[in-house]
Amino acid sequence: MSDEEVERLRALDRYRLLDTPREQDFDEIAEAAAELCDVPIGVVNLIGDGRQFFMAEVGLGVRETPLETSFCRQAILQEDFLYVPDATRDPRFAGNPLVTGDPGLRFYAGALLKTAEGHPIGTVCVLDTKPHELTERQRKGLARLARQTMAQMELRRSLHAQEEERLLHERILDSATDYAIVSTDIDGRVTRWNTGAERTLGWTQAEMLGEAVDAFFTPEDRANVRPDAEMGLAAKNGSAPNERWHMRKDGSRFWASGEMMPLRSDDGRTVGFLMILRDRTEQRETAAALQASELRYRSLVEVSPQVVWFGDADGNVTYCNAYWYNYTGLPADETGETSWMGVIHPEHREPTRRAWLAATGSGQPYEVEFLLRGADGRYRWFLSRARPVCDANGAVRSWIGTSLDIHERKVAEERFQTLTELAPTVIWFGDPDGSLSYLNDRWYAYTGQTPEQALPSGWADVIHPDDLPGLTEAWETARTGEVVYDTEARLRRADGTYRWFLIRAEPIRDGAGVIVGWLGNTSDIHDRRQVEEVLRETREQLRLAVEATGTGIFDFDLVSNVLKWDVRTRSFFGLGPDAHVDLDVYLARLHPDDRERADAAVTAAIDPEGDGVYDIIYRTIAPEDGIERWVSAKGQTLFEDGRPLRLIGTARDITEARQAEQTLRETEERYRLASRATNDAIWDWNLATNEVLWNDALQAAYGHSPEAVEPTGDWWIGHIHPEDRGRIDASIHTIIDSTGTAWTDEYRFLRADGSYAYVLDRGYVIRNGAGQAVRMIGAMLDISERRKAEEHQRLLTGELQHRVKNTLALVQAIASQTLRGSTDVNEMREAFAARLISLGRAHDILTAASWTAAPITEVVDGALGVHVGAAGGRLRTSGPNVLLAAKAALSLALSLHELATNAAKYGALSNDTGVVDLRWHVVHESDAPRFCLTWSEQGGPPILTQPSRKGFGSRLIERSFAAEVGGEVKLTYAPTGLVCRLEGPLASMQEILDVAAA
Repeated sequence: MSDEEVERLRALDRYRLLDTPREQDFDEIAEAAAELCDVPIGVVNLIGDGRQFFMAEVGLGVRETPLETSFCRQAILQEDFLYVPDATRDPRFAGNPLVTGDPGLRFYAGALLKTAEGHPIGTVCVLDTKPHELTERQRKGLARLARQTMAQMELRRSLHAQEEERLLHERILDSATDYAIVSTDIDGRVTRWNTGAERTLGWTQAEMLGEAVDAFFTPEDRANVRPDAEMGLAAKNGSAPNERWHMRKDGSRFWASGEMMPLRSDDGRTVGFLMILRDRTEQRETAAALQASELRYRSLVEVSPQVVWFGDADGNVTYCNAYWYNYTGLPADETGETSWMGVIHPEHREPTRRAWLAATGSGQPYEVEFLLRGADGRYRWFLSRARPVCDANGAVRSWIGTSLDIHERKVAEERFQTLTELAPTVIWFGDPDGSLSYLNDRWYAYTGQTPEQALPSGWADVIHPDDLPGLTEAWETARTGEVVYDTEARLRRADGTYRWFLIRAEPIRDGAGVIVGWLGNTSDIHDRRQVEEVLRETREQLRLAVEATGTGIFDFDLVSNVLKWDVRTRSFFGLGPDAHVDLDVYLARLHPDDRERADAAVTAAIDPEGDGVYDIIYRTIAPEDGIERWVSAKGQTLFEDGRPLRLIGTARDITEARQAEQTLRETEERYRLASRATNDAIWDWNLATNEVLWNDALQAAYGHSPEAVEPTGDWWIGHIHPEDRGRIDASIHTIIDSTGTAWTDEYRFLRADGSYAYVLDRGYVIRNGAGQAVRMIGAMLDISERRKAEEHQRLLTGELQHRVKNTLALVQAIASQTLRGSTDVNEMREAFAARLISLGRAHDILTAASWTAAPITEVVDGALGVHVGAAGGRLRTSGPNVLLAAKAALSLALSLHELATNAAKYGALSNDTGVVDLRWHVVHESDAPRFCLTWSEQGGPPILTQPSRKGFGSRLIERSFAAEVGGEVKLTYAPTGLVCRLEGPLASMQEILDVAAA
């Protein structure tokens, strides 16, 4: 791209018309061009980079076409105008697609759009699809339309430039936030209000537009028509500067400096005003403060307790304060050299004068000491100092100086010199370069050195070789850092012995703060070092002990009432490492229930009448998190002459221990209550020590008193039944020696009375981290009653089976005998039923006694109950209430039933006068007691002959009694009546299931 093309495109860009919407002004120009030339197509276009843009067009219907086929591409190469009557005959366009193809253009005429610099940027052109001849009038008309188009484009560019300039001015005004810039019309109404005005004055532009500018003038200025006066002055002189108070929107006042200027039109008329203000309140206050400060300084100088004087650049004293005249007695305002040199001691006049002239000549600070004569004629030491006052370029403008009375200090220095000679420690002076300039006699007496040997650097020869590098480094660090020198080292005594010394020195500075020397002190601390070493070892041991035990330390200074806690003690109270601690903090963080008790403990500990011991356990509560902690505190009060000085001690967090104790107490209480509530003998076997502990149930259930119990595993195993001991020992050790935990077994355990109880024993093995059994806890339950019940049940089941069989057999026999030889069915049925009823009653009695034993009276009443009512007292019974076993009771019941039935049918109860005596007793004539029962009948029908055969009743009596209990049955048929005697061993009659023994 050529340079000319680049410039042309830049000229086009300055108009900013490419790709803009259609505008009526340009559309009318395109229409006028088409009408002027009587063609269907009129265009106002711009030629860009590779494109042509139609700002206006008539007859095309598009806004842009490629530049390659454009006629205007050739037009901008012309001077002013391009005219093509018939494109098909013009070699430049004959092959153009727009000519040879659609839309078939033939005619073109275009006037160039040229900038003032002559750059062609577009055309006003007309086109047609048929040839045309262009008249001169049409040609000139197109040129005029092109000039009008350029005029419109220039107008728009100018308007754009003005708008941008306006925006730029507004941005500039708004960016000047430190300045309030306000423009008004000729009447003083606000037309512009920048951001700085909003910030400074408080009103927004929206609030102030159209308002009078006097809104931010003070009421007094408004009353004096000050705004109008300033506008008049500005209009007359071109400017009206001002500096006065102004008002803000909130009613506050501020001091502002500013200027009002007229705004004039091009013809010089004043059309408004521009006012610029800046808030200068702070500067005004600063200036006022500076003025007041200067006044105060002048006042201070006059009342200063030292001489204050000023001098000019040449060194002439120009002012002295009242102190100078009061002290010297010289006339007021007399400052000449002769006067002030005259009151200086003759020996110091010339040195002082030389020092002053040297300072004024070099511009360096001045400092000198001299004796100055007072009005009373006596001399006192003064230190005179002065500093030059320079301008921005460093040139001396004046001098300011002071003369300070140092007489007491100089006297003190002389006394100090004397004291250094008498001091019990080594006193020395060092120079800034590190060498020593003075050592008192204590040094030479201790080291044996002479001043020539020790000064300036020979002193280092007596330092222990191991300490010399550290001492030298510390000395260099102090000198270069200008800090206190403090170190310890061993110094060789004249006899060759080394002792520890503390070496300290402080820098001595002049009036300018420059170090001019060092004042040092060397003290023997050998004995203290030894004590400190012992103390250090003790403290280290204490620290390790404190760390190992988690102990905190407290220190209560009772004299100053200062309480100190270490970090660990602070943590016991929920405090951070840097938290403030005092007595109020301590009491506030104690548990309310413990506060009074803890306070009383402190009071008792600091009581001079007491032992000073402080020992208490209390709770703390941190308000931040509410956490409760248990703390054990122990301490000792230190007394002096009966007065408590300090309470020092330690504290430990015992929260976990207290919680463990509480848990243990609760566990033990539950264990104790559970032990009381159960009959189980609970045991705890320590497998390592073979110790076994038992609860109270061992005595309650088995009769073993605590003092009779040996608390060992051997005692326990020894009380297991010999037949069970080996089995139990093997089963319990199988669990212990394996990885199992639960054990259970049953065995017989010896009671204190010598009997054995069946027990169910269950235990649980506790193992350590290595899986080894260390402990076993269990409970031993007495199951004797259960075993007895089980045996009883077993025997009852067997007995029931046996009884059922026997009963069925007995019923079968009764039926068989009843039916045998009977001819009367009703009689047979009645006899059979009566016998079964009697058998049933006997069963009822035994069932009521659980088939164990039945009183004989109940058996007798049950067997004879039917006959007793009918006999009306003729059936008499007597005898002891012997308990009968089940078999004996059934046999006796059936026997008595048969006897009573026969007596009712054939014997003593068959008439109204017969009686029956039933008596029984136990005979104790030998080792085996015997049971005897006699049935005697009298008054019934006489028995004339003996029975020829035994009936069923006789056989039933003999079979049941003799067979079941092994007894004897004897029937005697006497003429007066039947006598039946039953006799058998009492043991057989009372053969009860001995469950307990079983």
